Amino acid sequence: MTKEEVVKLMVLIESVYTNCTFKDETVLNWFQCCSKMDYKKVMAKLKNHIRKSPFPPAIADIAVFCFEENVFQETLQNWKKEGRERIEGNHSNANRNAIPDWLLEYSTKKSV
Repeated sequence: MTKEEVVKLMVLIESVYTNCTFKDETVLNWFQCCSKMDYKKVMAKLKNHIRKSPFPPAIADIAVFCFEENVFQETLQNWKKEGRERIEGNHSNANRNAIPDWLLEYSTKKSV
């Protein structure tokens, strides 16, 4: 969000809540907190807050944070698939495993 967009938010808040005025320090603090937020989403949240509350919002009331995409579910499914394939492969190869030469002399099974 740009400084102009933060100022637009604050002007809207001041115009709706007439007993609310922002000092320069407050504007700078809001800009620091809101700089990484999406303006449209914050504005939508602010409008919703205005409809519901007779009190001016705090930053936390209208904050919208961008979250990184979570690919854990996809990774988990891949792990399950790989594990299933490995286990199935181990079961099919279990009968074909040859006995090591050093163990042949002690084993009752003959090498395949």
